[in-house]
Amino acid sequence: MPSPRDAVPALGAFALVVALGFDEGGYAPTAWGWSAVLLLALLAALLTRGAPRPGRWAIVLVAGLAALFVWSGMSSLWSSHVGASVEDAGRVLSYAAAVAVFALAGAGPALLAGVLGGATLLCGYGLARWLLGNPEIPLSADPQAAERLSEPIGYANGVALLAAMGLLLAVGFAARSAQTRHAALASATPPLLAATLYFTFGRGAWLALGFGIAVAVAVGPGRLQLAATACALAIPAALAVLAAELLGADGSLVLIIALLCAASAAVGFAVRSTTGRVRVPRAVRTAFAVALVALPIALAAATLVRLGGPVAAYDAFSAAPAPVHGGVQSRVLSVSGSSRADYWRVAWNAYEEEPALGAGAGTFARTWLLERPIPQPVRDAHNLYLETLAELGPVGLALLLVALAAPLATGRSWWTPVALAPYAAFLAHCAQDWGWELPAVTTAALACGAAMAGTPAGRRLPRWPALAAGGLCVLALYGFVGNRALAEAVAAADRVDFEASAVAARTARRLQPWSAEPWRLLGEAELARGSDSAARRSFSEGLERDERNWELWLDLGLATDGDEQRRAWERSASLNPLSPELKELGFTPR
Repeated sequence: MPSPRDAVPALGAFALVVALGFDEGGYAPTAWGWSAVLLLALLAALLTRGAPRPGRWAIVLVAGLAALFVWSGMSSLWSSHVGASVEDAGRVLSYAAAVAVFALAGAGPALLAGVLGGATLLCGYGLARWLLGNPEIPLSADPQAAERLSEPIGYANGVALLAAMGLLLAVGFAARSAQTRHAALASATPPLLAATLYFTFGRGAWLALGFGIAVAVAVGPGRLQLAATACALAIPAALAVLAAELLGADGSLVLIIALLCAASAAVGFAVRSTTGRVRVPRAVRTAFAVALVALPIALAAATLVRLGGPVAAYDAFSAAPAPVHGGVQSRVLSVSGSSRADYWRVAWNAYEEEPALGAGAGTFARTWLLERPIPQPVRDAHNLYLETLAELGPVGLALLLVALAAPLATGRSWWTPVALAPYAAFLAHCAQDWGWELPAVTTAALACGAAMAGTPAGRRLPRWPALAAGGLCVLALYGFVGNRALAEAVAAADRVDFEASAVAARTARRLQPWSAEPWRLLGEAELARGSDSAARRSFSEGLERDERNWELWLDLGLATDGDEQRRAWERSASLNPLSPELKELGFTPR
């Protein structure tokens, strides 16, 4: 039976995932800023009380992320974009704080229940808006962003990954819950989550889902029981996907999904009720096990044959982006990497240029603008591990891998496959997308990782680490206030209130003296108000802090004329050769 103590970590994980999810997935610096402040304050309070010592691998996970935070911050000393490096370090700090709180809270299944609840709520909200409302269309370089379910996180592939993780947790709870009613409750969610995953049209999340299931079944214990439960719940989930394919984003689909959720709950109840009561013949179990191994091998082989072999498959992956004409459903069956081969090539070239230390945390976006072969704007390399190598060098990659691998080294228990499946799916998805930059998704995955570390036991921790947590809380608060001022300056400029934008930019300038961004926003506000000379001074001040900022050179050209303008725009073009902004201004580099 769950104890009242378990409700605290469950509600905490649920609230954190949901709050970050509704704050655009936590993508903005202000989002991971407030979460870091909250989590570090809570961590300081837990340490002050003398919390029980977590398990060894939980400590490795926390220490690895803490060391990655320090290394990311240190990279600002050699970074080509100091502001981005500081921001990236802040996001890693929020992850380290979240894992530390999860590790001290313990109660692994309770954390997993909170994550499942959060994923279900976020996906249910997004699906309801998609089917019944007028979904908000996020700003995106994706030409099909308007045709893919992206709410509330703001990125369709992020929603897809969260839905896949929720599906894996639902299967795990249906198979492992001691209470049949809890198993039935978890079993009700797969049709909703599967329909959400379908309408995102995210391909990588389907692969991550399959990988998570394979890992869960492989590690055991009770692998056949877990696989049988997955197969049973796959039927109503598949029917939800089929209904979505046939009806599209139609309001009538809401009732169908609701009925399928009820049917799925009944299936889960029946499966859980008969577990241990019905003896399956050994021959049937053996045949089922052989089928589990043979099916993915057969699917992989058939796919390679269809594509014409490994070389042809690689060529198809490196080909043009997934189709943008006609039905968006064609994305799911396309093997195109949607320019990922180009992203990875640029990231690898960046590593080769700075093989020892990397270019600095958060610098890939700038590297891409300089070396991109196509005009598509991209901020991340769509591969966490390769991007970390390019930005932080071998040391940064080693710290990341040590941290993320720590939960995999823990012992095996009845609940291990339940936590490992979504965690493995996240790790696999990070190899081909940028879920790491979405704290709502990453925090959910890290909660699963912390759940594998077990419940804290043994002697209590000393109280002096509370001082470190308190100091980091103050630091995070300082960063949050500065990023908040920057966000207010951008918001004011978007609503054409340039006076308010200038005021907020001056506040950010005082709080972030190392950053060129406040100077750029201030200069743009001054330029819009007709103060050309003041704008030139602001842009020049920003360039003293960041001479490789192509936007500042572009703005300086707008505030000048003649040869000075040409020199500024030439410099901007050298940093962003495929800039559409310069083309719109009619500027042609010499």
